[in-house]
Amino acid sequence: MRRRIAFVSAACLALGACFQATGGEWFKQGVDSGVTTRELAQCQRDARLVGNEEAKIDQDIAASRGTDWQRTGSYNANTQQMAQSAAKRQAEMVGRCMRNKGYSQPGAK
Repeated sequence: MRRRIAFVSAACLALGACFQATGGEWFKQGVDSGVTTRELAQCQRDARLVGNEEAKIDQDIAASRGTDWQRTGSYNANTQQMAQSAAKRQAEMVGRCMRNKGYSQPGAK
C-alpha cells in the first residue's frame, strides 16, 4: 500500500512537470529569453511547492480510502484522476503566475 501511495505522489509530480513543460512559449515585450526562463522557473517552483502540499492530502485520501477502492476495483482510476487533477492545477498555477507577471502566450486560447 505504501508503495502505491509513493507511486501516486511521483505520478502527480511527474504529470505536473509534463504539463508545465508543455505549456507553450511565454512572451513579454522588452524581456529577453533568459529573464523569461528564470521567471517561468520561479512560477514552476512555486506551483510545485503548493502541489507538494496538495499531494500530501491526496496521499492521505488514498491511504484512508485505498482499501475500499481496491475492493471495488477503482484504485487505479481514482489515483490516476487525482494525479491528473493535480497536474492540471499546477499548470493553471504556473499560467496565472506568468500572466500576473505580464506575460502572454501568443496563439493561446
